[in-house]
Amino acid sequence: MSKSENDAFVRQRQQIIISAAKICFSRSGFHGASMADISRESGLGAGQIYRYFESKEFIVSETIKSIATSWRVFLQDNLPKQSSTRDIIDAESPFWQDWPYQDRCLLLEMYSEASRNQSVREVLAQEEQLLIADLEKAFSRQYAQVSPQQRNERIQFLLMLVDGVACRAFGDKNLDHHEQGRINGILTHHLFG
Repeated sequence: MSKSENDAFVRQRQQIIISAAKICFSRSGFHGASMADISRESGLGAGQIYRYFESKEFIVSETIKSIATSWRVFLQDNLPKQSSTRDIIDAESPFWQDWPYQDRCLLLEMYSEASRNQSVREVLAQEEQLLIADLEKAFSRQYAQVSPQQRNERIQFLLMLVDGVACRAFGDKNLDHHEQGRINGILTHHLFG
């Protein structure tokens, strides 16, 4: 096997393990899921897993990086397309269709872990910086007439909004759509007025 084939095989195995870990972590949390759970879910023996990851902590770390990157890419792709906050607030709207419930659970677990783990906070901060830079570029093209401060305020507001909605366990089915429209009008006027 050539070096490039071997590298591809290693990456494939690592991805299998991370995918299995995501399932286990979404069910039991980063600290509740065991290596035996990950082994069972991946179909790989514990010895095989340790060939690709030196410890469970390393699997947690790589899983967090994967979740954070996926979250950034999801937001990069979807936030610039939103002209209204209504779809963001409604957890059942088309805005959220490409962000599965399992990933929402993992995101909540990741934010919880960040509250006690400096390295997780650093991963999240790095991904957020990349996201803000990308959103600034997209919004500069989309809202060229708006000041950089107003664009930054919109970005910060949207990030707080999506984080809040993503972290809710259940959506509020009794949302007042008239009130949502009124709030959206105020925000649009304030941020782009």
